[in-house]
Amino acid sequence: MSQFGMSMPGGAMQRRPAMNVYTGLLFVAAMALLAAVAFVWVQASKVGAGEGFMRPFGLQQPASIKLPDTAPAAR
Repeated sequence: MSQFGMSMPGGAMQRRPAMNVYTGLLFVAAMALLAAVAFVWVQASKVGAGEGFMRPFGLQQPASIKLPDTAPAAR
């Protein structure tokens, strides 16, 4: 039809991106992954060897594992 100078109605319309259910699910999955990483970071920093920012990545020696004393004081 283009040889006659005509085109299909609505052919030049551009479809704009819009949020749908999959975009929402992707956002929820990303937030759940971020929460899981934060949880593991906090737990690893409690038992990791070393100091400062790199504490969760510190490895303890196999023969001398030390855990912080978090038991409540006996009366």
